[in-house]
Amino acid sequence: MIGKNGNFPPQVIQVSAKPAKRVKHIPQRTCVGCRTVLPKRALTRVVRQPDGVQIDPTGKLPGRGAYLHNVRSCWERALKGGLANALKVTLSEADRQLLSDFMATLPEEAAEEA
Repeated sequence: MIGKNGNFPPQVIQVSAKPAKRVKHIPQRTCVGCRTVLPKRALTRVVRQPDGVQIDPTGKLPGRGAYLHNVRSCWERALKGGLANALKVTLSEADRQLLSDFMATLPEEAAEEA
């Protein structure tokens, strides 16, 4: 609707009392062993580098990465082929030994979250 002077009438803008809180984005990743989607910080990253496969506790090493739960059953399933497929590499015996040694330090089952 156009007013007498040829302009549009002023719009009424409502201002809310409190600005809406912004929800922080939490990156999600999929465990290679059990295919469960979890926050990135809850998983351990394994990264492919030119000199072999490494475990990346910081999550910041360069290279192609894959994520796993800190549970032995997920690591066992991943070592059967899922991890090599996700990293697009054939795991050498030294790589398998490194991953098996780390897997031996993990608990059998996940701790119950209360």
